[in-house]
Parts: sequence; C-alpha cells; structure tokens
Amino acid sequence: MRVVAYARFSTDKQSDASIDDQLRNCTRYAERQGWGIAQHYEDRAVTGATRARSGYQDMLAAAERKEFDVLLVDDLSRLARDEVEMKQVIRRFKFRGTRIIGVSDGYDSSTKGEKIQATMRGLMNEIYIDDLRDKTHRGMTGKALEGYCTGGRTYGYKTISIPHPTKLDSYSRPEIMAVKRDIDDEQAKVVRRIFDWFAKGRSPKWIAGELNRLGIPSPRSSTWCPSAIYGEISEGTGVLNNPLYNGQAVWNRSQWGKDPDTGKRRRLARPQEEWIITPMPELRIVSEQLWEAVQARQAEIRNKSTAMKVVLGNPKTRSRPGKYLLSGLLKCGCCGANYTVHSNTSYGCSFNINRGDAACANRMRISRRVIEETLLETVYDDLYADDSVALFVKELETLLHQQQKRENPDLDANRRALEKVELKITNLVAAIENGGFNQVIRAALDKAEGEKAHLTAAVKVENVILDSVESFLPDAAGRYKQVVSSLRTTLQNDIVEAHQYLKTLIGTVTLHPQPDGYLMAYVKNSVEGLVSLALGDKLKARMVAGARYALNPTGFPSSHCPKIAPRLPSARA
Repeated sequence: MRVVAYARFSTDKQSDASIDDQLRNCTRYAERQGWGIAQHYEDRAVTGATRARSGYQDMLAAAERKEFDVLLVDDLSRLARDEVEMKQVIRRFKFRGTRIIGVSDGYDSSTKGEKIQATMRGLMNEIYIDDLRDKTHRGMTGKALEGYCTGGRTYGYKTISIPHPTKLDSYSRPEIMAVKRDIDDEQAKVVRRIFDWFAKGRSPKWIAGELNRLGIPSPRSSTWCPSAIYGEISEGTGVLNNPLYNGQAVWNRSQWGKDPDTGKRRRLARPQEEWIITPMPELRIVSEQLWEAVQARQAEIRNKSTAMKVVLGNPKTRSRPGKYLLSGLLKCGCCGANYTVHSNTSYGCSFNINRGDAACANRMRISRRVIEETLLETVYDDLYADDSVALFVKELETLLHQQQKRENPDLDANRRALEKVELKITNLVAAIENGGFNQVIRAALDKAEGEKAHLTAAVKVENVILDSVESFLPDAAGRYKQVVSSLRTTLQNDIVEAHQYLKTLIGTVTLHPQPDGYLMAYVKNSVEGLVSLALGDKLKARMVAGARYALNPTGFPSSHCPKIAPRLPSARA
C-alpha cells in the first residue's frame, strides 16, 4: 500500500508546528494500519480556498501519475475549503481508485455514505470562509473609517506601524494594532512631476520614458510603463487616478472574486454607494488646481476617444488589437521583452516602445510581412530536410518507449529476474548431472521453474504492450510529412489555428539587432511540439498527465538563423 500525506495551514500568524502536528496525526494513523508514509506534501501560510498551492499541485500531479494509493489528511478542510474543488478532487481520486482518509474527522472515501459526509464538510468549510471574509471586511471597514491603511503600499507614501500598548504577539513583541500612512517626500516629488507633465500636455508614454531616462525607479522598483501612470479611471488605478493624492482616501471600491470557470481571482467593482471615502487633507500631495487640471485633460481625451468611436460606428466597445500570426512568439534579444505589434504593419520591442531607450535601447522595428514570410520559410526549410524526418522518427520512438516504461515500470526488472532464474536453473541442472541430486536441490529446481513460468508470462504480456506501442512507428515518417503539409495549409488559411501551431512548434523566437541594421532571428523548432501535432489525440490518450520526457533538448537542426532586413525607412538599430 503506497501512502502519502498532505498538510496545510492558512496564515503566517499560525505556527509552523501546525504542519508537524498534522503529519504526526497522519503518521500515527498509518502505523495503526500497518502502513508507512512514503512522502508528504505541505503548504505553509496558504488558504485552502485556492488551488494555487505548490504542495497541493505537486500532490495532484503525483496522483495523476498513480504514484500512491492512499492520501492521508488531518481533516478535509486541510485538502480544500472550496466545496466544488473538494468534490472534484474526491471524484477524480475515486475514479482512479485512490483513497482519501481524513484522520481527525473520520472521513474515508471508500466507505458508504461518504458523499453525505463530504458534502457536509465541504459546506461547513465554505461557511467558515464566508464568515471569516465577512469578519475581516468588517474589521477593515472600521480601520478605513478611522483613517488607517487597509492594505498595500501606495507610491508617494510610507507606512508607520502602530503597536498595541499591552498586547504581545507570539514572538513577545508588541502586537501591531494598525498601520497609518505618511508622505514620502522623495516619491511625492515624483508624483507632483507626473501630474505637472500630464497637465502640460505630455503623454503617459513620454512621461514613462522620461522617468526611466532619469533613473527613477517605479513603484515596483523596475522601469515605468504608461499603464502605471494613466491606469484605469473607473477602477481608480494609475498614478493620475489615485484620489489619495488629492487628500481623499477611498476604500471598498472593489472586491476580489473567483471566476467559477477558470478558478482565477478577478477584481470586481462595487457600487459607488458602498465606497468609504475619508477626507485626509494631511496626506494631500498635489494641489487642488493641479488635480482639477489633470482631471479636465483626462475628460478631454475620453471625449475625443468617444467621438472617434462614434465616427467609426462602434461607440460602446473598446478597440481590441487584432490576432497576428506571431503575437507573443517574438522576444527582444536585448532585454527579453516581447516584440509586439507597433502598428498594423510592424513589430517592435515593447519596452522600447512603451518605456523608452532607458528601459531598452533596441529601437529597431520590423515589417510584419517580412518577418512572417522569412520565419515561415525557415521553418519549412528545416522541417522538410531529410535529417529532420530522421530525427522526428528517432525522438518519437524514444518518447513512446519512455511512455511504455512509465506504464510498465516492472518490465526491465522482470526481464532481469527472468535471466537470473534461468541461470539458476542451468546451474541446478548442471549440479544434478554431476551427481549432486538430493531433495534440497530438487525443491530449489521446482521453485526456480515456478518463478520462471511466472516471469515468462509477465514478460510476454509486457511484450504485447510494447508491440502496441511500436505499432505507431512504421508510418512515422508519413505522419510527419502529412503534418508538415497540413501546417503549411493552415498557416495560409486560419490565422488563429496557425498561431497555436507555431506556438507549439517553435515556442519563442529571439530577435537580436545587428550593427549592420539587420535583425538576427534565433529559431528552434521543437521535436516534442511536432510529435504532439503528429499524434494528436492518440498521443494524449497514452501520455500520463504531467509526465516529463527527456527529448532532444536542441530541437530540429536549424540550417541557419535567418538575417532579416527591416525594410522600413524609419527602422534604426
């Protein structure tokens, strides 16, 4: 019986000993059952309301690979505090024949009536989370009304902790009862400069570039980008939209919710009547006159944008960038940022475009048509080469054999054991022929022949499985050529599907500007990507989710790295 344990505690205010206590309970239970715990997974200071837990994800991946038969948890709330997530995990584990046991609450997924217990436990856990959320929100509302900081740092301010006069924390230090803000003089100067520049007609892109040129770090100690300055007016994000700079602290503007389809947290706007606005003139950084000037210019920009949309016949929706063949696949060789669509006809380094030369000195723009045609021809030339076909067949064979070994880990062991027992039988027969026959030798020979029969049958079954794997290989070259041909057709007819094909096949392409005004593109065609495209659903049906395969790390041999001329008058290195 292969047994593992999972332990978790929720916040950094809990002791790390909580993990040890949970694992101790699981170990004692396992010992009473005569089991040994082969491995344990843990998450420290992570809520059970989210799936984004490293230890939890490692445990789920191991379960997918069928590396254990029983999962022990101290109680079901350690596994998840989301009812839907808990039910899904239990269903997946039961489908694979994996048992879940809650040591303290008595839950066992293999018993009758476990669904009622799991449902009740899941409902109780969700009610606990909802109650905790409401209590936390109530406490933060009180802090906001008193003018204290309710979380997160704001550029232009520093935070000052207020210790409790009597209470001590677990480390015998004064407990922090609240946090207040105070103006950071150096950052406040930057805020005023941003407001002044914008009010005088400078664009957020120009402001970001100038701040980066002056070497002023952004709120995240990186380089500035236009969105950090302009932000989203309706959400109050961005330097220009923060009312705190005008002496108004606004809290409860939004809340976080989990998307039921993706499981990701999303920021959701609250009704304006629920906002808590606290006047704090002592925290004002910009003057009323400058604040109003910035708001007036933003309103002017919005009006012009709305008028333009009316002219274009689409006044209500935002314009969205189109889907381009190489979107997200091009990287700048100077800074590592994405090469993004600079206009409808060219790509450029996003850091240089949005943050200026101080963030990245690569000012070279490249024609969309030129780079798409050049890269596609490079991919075709490499894929049609004879050595690429041979490498594909070789790597496909390697992958399928690795998969076969993963599904049948005892194959090599059984073959080695069969060789040993055959050698043993040969030695025993030789001993009998030399006159050494007795009951002990006879018993040993009978036992060895029984082992041989058992191992021979096991190896025979495994060979049948291996033959089914190798049945993929005879037409591998044909499959390869068929995929390459269909790839060319798809790239010409369906840009969305073509983009996904290229993403699977080449991953990313790094573009390095050259002194002679050209771009050198480093392309690596993925063997694993083309294998996946070639076998499709058949491969997915045989692959264990989360498995890793030791494929050729260099990909297909690229005959050259294409040197691309920008072909744009404005392009400059």
